[in-house]
Amino acid sequence: MYLTKLASIQLVNWNILEEYNKDPLDVFTKVQLDPRLMHQPGARFSLSKIAELWEQMERVIEDPCFGLAAAKCWHPSNFGTLGYALLMSTCLRTTLERLIRFHRIISDAPFGELSDPQGKNTLVFNLTNKDEKKDSHAREDAAIAWIMSVLQVNYQRPLSPVSLNFTHSRPAGCAGKYYELFKCPIIFDAAVSGIELSLADADRILPSGNKDMAEFNDQVMTKYLLTKSSDPLVSRVTKIIVEHLPSGDATIENVASELFMSKRKLQRLLHEEGTSFITILNETREEIAKQYVRDKEMNLTEIAFLLGFSEQSTFSRSFKRWTGKSPSSFRKIA
Repeated sequence: MYLTKLASIQLVNWNILEEYNKDPLDVFTKVQLDPRLMHQPGARFSLSKIAELWEQMERVIEDPCFGLAAAKCWHPSNFGTLGYALLMSTCLRTTLERLIRFHRIISDAPFGELSDPQGKNTLVFNLTNKDEKKDSHAREDAAIAWIMSVLQVNYQRPLSPVSLNFTHSRPAGCAGKYYELFKCPIIFDAAVSGIELSLADADRILPSGNKDMAEFNDQVMTKYLLTKSSDPLVSRVTKIIVEHLPSGDATIENVASELFMSKRKLQRLLHEEGTSFITILNETREEIAKQYVRDKEMNLTEIAFLLGFSEQSTFSRSFKRWTGKSPSSFRKIA
């Protein structure tokens, strides 16, 4: 199954890199992620590429605790409708319930679960990643830091969890940052990572809560999930092609592999939907090419690369075949 995540969320990563005076464009380019997609509503990156992004960030940022910077590098808009709905929740329990219920809007990966341990008078939120490899230290830190920041914004007063759990070991040289940021007991080398809140904090009614607006956003997100769950094959193929274009490996073999089916089966299913792989590939390239050429800040060589062409001349010939005009002529009238 081809797993993706909302591209705009990676603006958090971009901001973290800038926070550490690193060149975000260089890092994103090295893992072949197109930063422009982060500003296109609904655009998504593959989870495998996002994992590569975190690995590359760990290579260039010397601070082993840099993931904690996510606490101050996010904005509700990075997380779409869900980002704003979380901030309208009437209590912290509802905030976490809403996050779990609608997380599939922003990511195809498993995310979290809630429990009320018997006799402890606490609410426990644990991260879950049962279907994918273990998160890197920085990514785990960023997830907990972001969630805690959302809860603190909602709470509108100092919030100290009962404890926070991290599956990684105590980092050398910067462990104090965890205590400084969260002001609570920190448990490293835990079996699962998560947040433990007192029930008094978890169920306190929040003055910033807006039940009507939150329920309206829930309806919007529920409708989206129903639509998303029935994405036609053409849409799924298109998403994978877009992800693979910059690396030049948007082949039917790679697409079929990510969809966990044979090349022959993919060809047959697309034929049943009245199209073919090469048709989808050309239409996708044409649509993206037009968008890029209209952007006068992008040079044509860069556009050719992002569309998977090895030479600008090949791209120019294809563009003229699609539109009847050369890229430069099309740009002048766009």
